[in-house]
Amino acid sequence: LQTSISFLNNGVKVLLKKAENLYIDEVKDVEILLHESEVGDYFRQLKNLHIQNGAMIQYIFKGNDDVDKIEFQLEILELQGLPKLISFCSKNKGSTSTSPQETTLFNQKTQFPKLKELVLSSISIERIWLPQGFCSTQNLTLLIIEGCANLKHVLSDFMVEYLQQLECLEISECKCIHEIISKEKIIKEAFRNRYLICFPRLNSLKLKGLQNLIGFCHEDYTVEFPTLKILEIENCPQLKGFIHNSTSKEILTDVVLFNNKVVFSNLEKITISHLRKVNRVWDSQLHTNSFPMLKELSITECNVLLNIFPPFLLGVFQRLEKLIVTDCTSLEDVFQLQEQGLDIEETHVANCQLREVNLIRLPKLKHVWTKYHKGNISFESLRQVCIEDCWSLKTLFPFSIAKDLQQLERLTIARCGLEEIVSKSVEESGELKICFAFNQLSFLELWDLPYLTCFYPGMHRTRWPTLKQLRIHWYGGIKIFGHEESQIQHSLFLIEKVIPQLEEVSFSHSDIAMISDGQSAANLFCNVKFLRISCYFDVSAIFPISFLRRFYNLEGLDVVFCHFKELASFESDVHEDKDMSITTPKIKKLKLDLVNNIRHLWKLDSPLDHICASLECLELWQCNNLINLGLDLSFFETLTTLDVWKCNGMSELITSFKVQSLVCLVTMRIRECEMMREVVASDEGETSYEIVFRALKHLELHCLQRLVSFCSGNYTLRFPSLEQVTLSQCPRMKNFYQGVLSTPQLHKVQLTATDFRGRWAGDLNATVEQLYKEQVLIE
Repeated sequence: LQTSISFLNNGVKVLLKKAENLYIDEVKDVEILLHESEVGDYFRQLKNLHIQNGAMIQYIFKGNDDVDKIEFQLEILELQGLPKLISFCSKNKGSTSTSPQETTLFNQKTQFPKLKELVLSSISIERIWLPQGFCSTQNLTLLIIEGCANLKHVLSDFMVEYLQQLECLEISECKCIHEIISKEKIIKEAFRNRYLICFPRLNSLKLKGLQNLIGFCHEDYTVEFPTLKILEIENCPQLKGFIHNSTSKEILTDVVLFNNKVVFSNLEKITISHLRKVNRVWDSQLHTNSFPMLKELSITECNVLLNIFPPFLLGVFQRLEKLIVTDCTSLEDVFQLQEQGLDIEETHVANCQLREVNLIRLPKLKHVWTKYHKGNISFESLRQVCIEDCWSLKTLFPFSIAKDLQQLERLTIARCGLEEIVSKSVEESGELKICFAFNQLSFLELWDLPYLTCFYPGMHRTRWPTLKQLRIHWYGGIKIFGHEESQIQHSLFLIEKVIPQLEEVSFSHSDIAMISDGQSAANLFCNVKFLRISCYFDVSAIFPISFLRRFYNLEGLDVVFCHFKELASFESDVHEDKDMSITTPKIKKLKLDLVNNIRHLWKLDSPLDHICASLECLELWQCNNLINLGLDLSFFETLTTLDVWKCNGMSELITSFKVQSLVCLVTMRIRECEMMREVVASDEGETSYEIVFRALKHLELHCLQRLVSFCSGNYTLRFPSLEQVTLSQCPRMKNFYQGVLSTPQLHKVQLTATDFRGRWAGDLNATVEQLYKEQVLIE
């Protein structure tokens, strides 16, 4: 619509009299959309009005001096991308008032008695409704306000009685908002210290990106949310409490998020993040009916927070099932089981229903559970525990907690300063036979724990009858595997008992040496489907290819953090049986990660060539001396996924002759390879021919600073199945390929994996060239 809404010719008018939905988009030069007479005559049946991207729109319709009130039958109203919008209805000609009516989106002249959903996005108004009077919101169930940079007022305390049907409230990216419910002068004194605010039907409340929000409302009010189930407060750095008690000029030393002025009797999920002032989540005296139904709590980047659950509140959260805490730089304790510095008896018994705990990147975390031996608090319902990047943490479970973890199913501990997993306590002194029974644990990961010395410092035994996946890497001085007769050394696992039941296992150099020297049963490794070999630091060490014969059901192999110069050599197999190729497994997935000394994968007809004869997935990560895929490898013909990451010695991936063997390749990802100039390099002395990636559907090229093009040479390059290309941070790539190129199924180039709209300039080459030119202009 370039000029006016005078598009209402006779034919359109007939349609509009019966229309229930009207969408208006990309209105460039119009200031006023509708005249009041047109609204009354032609929009009587309209239920859904959506207006967006109107750069010049100031009013939705023009008012009439002769009409005091106009009533809309709308049920859904969405206004988006209207940066110059002043009000829904223009002012009367004779008006000289400077009252709030002039700057509010809705005034008393516009009535919406049936409105259920209101969405406002990227509009410039300062106030939505008048602070008093009938607001036409009595049927409103959904209110979403997003990116309204000038909005100062959302709701007044007077309006709450007109929002009794509201079910969903979302407010985000509005930088001028200080309070969601503001006190208006007309009633401030009348209700001071005794006013109750209630949202009887609200079940979802989300506050995001409100840079100056100090609180939902002032503590002069008590707020009840009897049906609220989901609460999200994200990136509100100035928040001084959900119900705040201070002015913006006050300096606060103790900021509590939830106090006894708010009641959440049915709240099930809380998500909070980026709260810079909050150092306590809960006040010591909560309302008696708050948080009894809370099931999930997620806290991220609250950098002055010191603890999560103080001891006097542990009994309140007995329904809590899931806890996630990440990137809180000051956090020291999660569960305080007693007052700090005091050894006092608990006055209540708390049987927590907590099932899942995730604690990630907490640099000052000292205790997940403070040491406690009174036995009044139980966490026996735990199913999953994940602790990562917590370098100040020296021990995980107190003895009183660990002895009851018989329901635990998954335990991950990675990149932590842990010295022992279970700490010793005076509670078990005198017990001669201590057994930790992990009867349901199927997954255990101990990864990069350089200070770990033992599972438990006292005499003990462990039971792992259901363990299936065991991932272990760089684990300090703890002894992982041992035989029955050497149990006095406190090895974590007895080889004969645990390995036969495993489907996934990790072995270091010393583990393999110990197992190879022993007389293991022939079927010890019969169930293992995935094997990880790690920590071979001797550059002269030979890859233990003969060891793989024991894993005749092996499907996946990872080689991690090893200094092998090659993975298979004929010299290493001098004493092996001639029929080794018959007994070795055929794997489907191979990953090399931080195998820095290797220059070539392996030679044709080597034992590893047989093992990888049916390979489907190859991942090459951080192998900095690897030149390229190189030698004539038979697995090319079965490969469907190829992922290359941070292989900084590669100037190309593969030659044009060998690439023709990749007949089944579906996905190719090449990322962060510093020296790579092209993916497919020309073979010397070759003539022109056709290269066809017959099955390739997904191609990702990311952060390849020297990449000039995908391929060089004089070929016809065809991708008959290519559907997705993701291209990002390849600053020297001027075109995809200069020769003949065919991509019939491709219709866009994505800049990220989530860029579903993508870019397209007619073909792949033109699109890459356009992206290159745009980048040059920016630079």
